[in-house]
Amino acid sequence: MRPGGPETYGIFAAMALFPSDLLFTLAAAAFGTAAAVVALERLAGAMRLIDHPGEHRNHERPVPLVGGLAIFAGLVLAFAVSGKPALVFLAPALLLVVVGAIDDAFKLHAGPRLAAQAFAASLMILLGHVELRTVGDLLGNGPIGLWIFVFPMTVFAAVGVINSTNMIDGMDGLTGSVAAIALVWYAAAAGLQGLGGAFAIAATLAAAVAAFLYFNQRLPHRAHARVFLGDAGSTLIGFGLAWLAIDLTQGEGRTFPPICALWVVLLPLADCVSLMARRIAAGRSPFSADSRHIHHYLRARGLSHAQTLAALTAASAAFGAVGFFGWRLGVPQDVLFWAFFFFYFAYHFWIQRAWKAVERPAHASSMAPASTEQEEAV
Repeated sequence: MRPGGPETYGIFAAMALFPSDLLFTLAAAAFGTAAAVVALERLAGAMRLIDHPGEHRNHERPVPLVGGLAIFAGLVLAFAVSGKPALVFLAPALLLVVVGAIDDAFKLHAGPRLAAQAFAASLMILLGHVELRTVGDLLGNGPIGLWIFVFPMTVFAAVGVINSTNMIDGMDGLTGSVAAIALVWYAAAAGLQGLGGAFAIAATLAAAVAAFLYFNQRLPHRAHARVFLGDAGSTLIGFGLAWLAIDLTQGEGRTFPPICALWVVLLPLADCVSLMARRIAAGRSPFSADSRHIHHYLRARGLSHAQTLAALTAASAAFGAVGFFGWRLGVPQDVLFWAFFFFYFAYHFWIQRAWKAVERPAHASSMAPASTEQEEAV
């Protein structure tokens, strides 16, 4: 265990030793999140936390952006009833929730958002001692240490995971489902390594996200999401995933390789990096908004919302399985790394060509003369 690291939190040690306490904590996280959603959605208008239709949004009515606040409230309640709040995790998480809520209300530029994310990652290092010291044996020649670059590379990695989670948040139920799956894989990896602290963070956050998903999913009795995560929620979840991806792979007693942790979050990472690369190639800001995510493509190809969500959820589960069972079966890290590397580039070049195939018929149709005055007006 690292001195001052997550395993030294009294709450987490107790939760690992007493499963009944853990179950009570998970129930508190879920109940706290659900209760907070019900309370906050009534206050969303007064707080300016409303997502209105238009631009690149595909919903037709205003939706409260209170999911992130509700999940954080669920975490606070869960940790409080357990005896000792995990301040080293909640402090940087609170920073992201506050800045995210301000962004939801007033639309901040990318600079302040990135600065807040970098500061939160710095707090993760300084308070939680969660830092990326090695990227593992990626080339088959032994572990690659980061030497004097530990701090900047940890911040870079955390900000990358936070933004990838934030950017994939564009469809009802998608981010929550992908995150819940990743958290289950991380909880399993933590449990098998005997890391009570990391297991508790993963399981508690998963319980809160699961409760939020009830309000964010499309259900038989509800055609659209009742609330959205907002940037407060997507950055909070992304921070949790970043914390776990690093904490599970670094330090004494850790056998889960960093490349396996990356496989667990491959879907949002691949979508984010590919999209940013395509925006830069087009001469645009990598943080500009558009409708060129993988879920947009699947919808453009005719898949329904339910089919798209099922396909991406299944893909996320499959990628996580590669990382988890690759670790358990002892697959060499360099093999997993090159598979990860080639999969990303295969995806990147495929999605580029796939979007061009979708856009060509639309472009040809827009160039054709209208057959009636009504069509011209449209």
